[in-house]
Amino acid sequence: MKPVSKDHGEICYPFIYEDSPICDFEIASDELCSRIGLVLTMEIDPLSRDVLTRLQPNVYHLNGSVRGKLAITEAELSELYSDYNRLRDKLSGGFKGFVLPGGHRIAGELHLCRTQAKKVVRALVAIEHAGKKKPDLILFRYANLVANVMYTLASYTNFITDTQEVEFVSKSYAMPKTK
Repeated sequence: MKPVSKDHGEICYPFIYEDSPICDFEIASDELCSRIGLVLTMEIDPLSRDVLTRLQPNVYHLNGSVRGKLAITEAELSELYSDYNRLRDKLSGGFKGFVLPGGHRIAGELHLCRTQAKKVVRALVAIEHAGKKKPDLILFRYANLVANVMYTLASYTNFITDTQEVEFVSKSYAMPKTK
């Protein structure tokens, strides 16, 4: 479909009518960045605020790294890994299973960020499968890590607010045995 109009104010995004999964990736990452912004408007703890404040602009760097210049490097990946590991340490190594999304309201919002980060990963996969452009592997690594950081932040939020998480036990999949 061609744009109905290119008049000022009548097109929301220059590539909106493009027939390419790159457009979908950019919209998905824009939504993730907006969801992080929403969480940052809430009363969150200093550690979560620090992580999200540094992460948010990097999501927009991720956004432009397929169509434009690669802006996610090993430095951004390393910084996010450091945040992930710091949060896991505060949770005594992390999680032993999976929980139902929710708990504290902020944790619920962070779970929505997590699912949006997964959509970003899937959009990268779609770009790769379309074969017209091959996203750099670091973008897949970074986007997957963002999803895991969001899960960790949600769990950390429930932990520091003393909000009970509800473990989810799947009837469809066998869970790995813990030692």
